[in-house]
Amino acid sequence: MTTTHQKSWDKLKASLAANQQPTESRQVLQTITQEITEMDHDIGQVVTALKAHKETIEDHGEKQGEFNARLLELEQRAVAGGLKPANDPNAKQTNVISAAVTETEGLGHIRAGQKSTGRITVTAGVRAAVTNPGKGTAGSTSYPTAPDRAPGIQGIPQPRLSLLDVLPIVPVEGSTYEYVQLDGYLSGAAYQTKEGDEKSEGQLPTKLSRAEIATIATWIPASLQVLNDNSQLEQQVGLLMSVGVRQKLEQELLAGDGGDGEILGFIAQAPAAGITTGKPVDRVGLALTDLKALGWNPNVIVMNPRDWFAIESERANTADGGDGQYVIGTPRDPAPPSLWGTPVVVTMGMPELGALVLDTSTTALLDRQEVTVEASRHDGNNFRRNLVTILAEMRAGLAVYAPTSMRLVSLTPAP
Repeated sequence: MTTTHQKSWDKLKASLAANQQPTESRQVLQTITQEITEMDHDIGQVVTALKAHKETIEDHGEKQGEFNARLLELEQRAVAGGLKPANDPNAKQTNVISAAVTETEGLGHIRAGQKSTGRITVTAGVRAAVTNPGKGTAGSTSYPTAPDRAPGIQGIPQPRLSLLDVLPIVPVEGSTYEYVQLDGYLSGAAYQTKEGDEKSEGQLPTKLSRAEIATIATWIPASLQVLNDNSQLEQQVGLLMSVGVRQKLEQELLAGDGGDGEILGFIAQAPAAGITTGKPVDRVGLALTDLKALGWNPNVIVMNPRDWFAIESERANTADGGDGQYVIGTPRDPAPPSLWGTPVVVTMGMPELGALVLDTSTTALLDRQEVTVEASRHDGNNFRRNLVTILAEMRAGLAVYAPTSMRLVSLTPAP
């Protein structure tokens, strides 16, 4: 063994004895590779010298044994520094560089007693894998991945505002709307049996009525920064607010109490049908018949969703000889909302346990201003606070030209 090699060997043993941490494994690998290369060179020189001086086989075996002993010591020291022994399949290897050295084919040849071996090539990357936080193996480097986010506001409630779709619309320009209301009508038509007799007189009782144009509005504040940073936010907030304004209008058209600047709704003006017996379907049918008998043409029935469900989920009573099947449609194939050939408007604006039957040709939705959405910084100290006020507003009213063309049916169960 050469003096230079002996010095390098001593340096390697000192380095391994220092029990370096896995973070210095790259330097350990470089040192081991260099020493093995120098050993390979020394072995070549020893073989050449043996051939030149014709040393005996015993002397050659002694040299080979010395080299194997040193190699065994090297492996043991390397294992103590964090390398996995090749003959320990159950040991957990946490250092990819150490695994690459101990499992290489070249080092296996040296352990087998080969006189010379080739260069050891490490194919494993020397850097730890970059993975998502908490997703990689031990020693992986985590990178904070930004989560995906659904754009805008999801799940905006948009109830079906069906009553607004069936009422005739009359544009208006003032804050009130005056009209002639027909409060009962009697034709009075009869025969004139003899010439000169006085003909039958009809009755056309009317009165001048006035409908208030109500303002329905709502507003919310928002920071200028959040609106600038989210381009669709202002539009979506406006949509949400406009739906709320129209929903409030539909509720007031049905149940409004009237007053200054308020809407007097259908329920407050409709005469009661006065029917308290029978099933809800039969009561509605009798109200329809009553209106038709008076010459009206009722074309809409307004009900609460829960009352309509009670009707469409009704089954034939087995106690009365029925088969227990659904009377109107089935859950798989429900019938369209309709009773006695008249469409049913289902809306949460109608109070429960009541149904409104009406002839829409005698009503009008007064449209003074459709829903508008505005955003302004000129509100209080918004400018100094970087705030924006978003306002949704509409103006509308209701005219009922003939209250007798409606009926309010009670759906309360009979005692």
